Amino acid sequence: MAALHRPALPAPRILGKVRSGRLYLYLAGALLVLVALVQVNEFSRLTSTGYEVDALRRERDLQLAENHRLEAEVARLSSLARVDWEARTRLKMEPPKRRLYLEVNRPVPDEQSLPARFRPEEAPAHSNRGEPWWERVARWLIPF
Repeated sequence: MAALHRPALPAPRILGKVRSGRLYLYLAGALLVLVALVQVNEFSRLTSTGYEVDALRRERDLQLAENHRLEAEVARLSSLARVDWEARTRLKMEPPKRRLYLEVNRPVPDEQSLPARFRPEEAPAHSNRGEPWWERVARWLIPF
C-alpha cells in the first residue's frame, strides 16, 4: 500500500490573517465608540442628577417660605392687641369691674417641677454585679 505524503496543515489563527491591519483599526474604532458611549452616559446621568438637585432645592425654598409665612401668621394671630380685639368684638367680653387677688401661703419650690417625660433619668443604685465575688466578701467582712 502506498502512503500519501501530505504536508501538515498550518494551525488556524484565531484572528485570521492580518495583512494590512484593518482588523486592528476596526477594533480600535469599536473601542473608541464604546468609550464615547460610556462618557455620554455618565454626563447624562450627571446632568439629570443636577436637575433633580435643583428641583429639590426649589422645593426646600418653597417649604421654607411657607414656614415663614405660617410663623408670621401665628405671630399676628397671637398678638395681645388682636386677642383683646377678638375678645371685645366677637366674644362680647368686657374688662373686669373688680379684681380679686389671692395670697398663697406656700413657699416657692426649690426646684422646677417638670412633667415626668422631661425629667432626666435617675442613675440606678450602685450595683455590685460588676465586681468580683471576693471583693464583695472582703467588703462584707471588713467594712471600709
